Amino acid sequence: MKVIESSGSAREIGFVTGEALRDEIHEHLDMRSPWNEDAWRRRRPAFMETLERHLPEQLEEMEGTAEGAGVSIDSILQLNVPAYANNLVTEGCTNIVFSDGPDGPLWGKNNDGMNKSKSLPVCCRIVSRDNLIPVVIFTFAGMISTTDGMNAAGVAVGHSSVGCVFQQSDRFVPVRLWAYECMMRSRTTEEFVQLMAGLPTRGKGYSHVVVDSRGVMCSIEAPCPLLQVRRPEDGVRHMNCTNYYQLPALAEADRRKPDGKCNAIERKEFLEQTCSELENYSLDDMKKILRHHGDTDICRHGKGDTFTEYSMIGLPETGQVLYLDGNPCESEFEEIQLYEMA
Repeated sequence: MKVIESSGSAREIGFVTGEALRDEIHEHLDMRSPWNEDAWRRRRPAFMETLERHLPEQLEEMEGTAEGAGVSIDSILQLNVPAYANNLVTEGCTNIVFSDGPDGPLWGKNNDGMNKSKSLPVCCRIVSRDNLIPVVIFTFAGMISTTDGMNAAGVAVGHSSVGCVFQQSDRFVPVRLWAYECMMRSRTTEEFVQLMAGLPTRGKGYSHVVVDSRGVMCSIEAPCPLLQVRRPEDGVRHMNCTNYYQLPALAEADRRKPDGKCNAIERKEFLEQTCSELENYSLDDMKKILRHHGDTDICRHGKGDTFTEYSMIGLPETGQVLYLDGNPCESEFEEIQLYEMA
């Protein structure tokens, strides 16, 4: 996994990123499912108007990325403004947050894929855009964000793909791009939630967990363009999200019947049971959960097609982000120390 550090204007950040990830971006473009060109020409004006109105700096970052990587701007746009709106989702990812413990609040995630032979090139981006909060973002080469990471103010966010039944518009903001912008502008969980709810979004539908340096945590369940907040029960020091909506009101919002999300529910129940029995809620506890094998695997390899691509842990109190490429049960985490610019 390449770690790319960039700062300055959005265009400068994009150019540095594109140049550093040139080979990986070309690899990603070769692997992606191509757009229908007629559909792209028809929908592109609405996408561009939306980005120019709501996310002009991200559009500049994409233009810089295309220039740095030596590819067309449309190629980068198509990675970041995907054709899907509410696809049926089958892949798995597991997120856990602790509100407190000897290592402070924690966020942990295993990012899972469905086909190891077609694994996309992943990267870690350390981004300090002018006058905004620096962030560490884990994503795929050429994509600005997949909504996994932490900022220098101590707001950590992770996502799991779910699905969505609701109609969407190409004039809605892509939810992953909006989350990236919100992370660079939020110093608390409450601020992140408020910003996320400020615009209608489009995307395949996600469940998120959020925790900040004070230990304030929640889950944002977003069958786009709807967004609902799930909060922890009184006195509970942990939350999780897997690949389904846990709010009863959203139980049928993901286009899957109950038997299509059995594994997501099993992982959620395992996490609830395991976390409720913890005493310390420590970094070691988080690592143990992410490395778990058993009847319900959290570190996923060796059974079926789903596999863990990479793993992340954020420590909001200290600004540390731990990561590893591959299975967390087989490797030790590497460390990034994130500092906020003066």
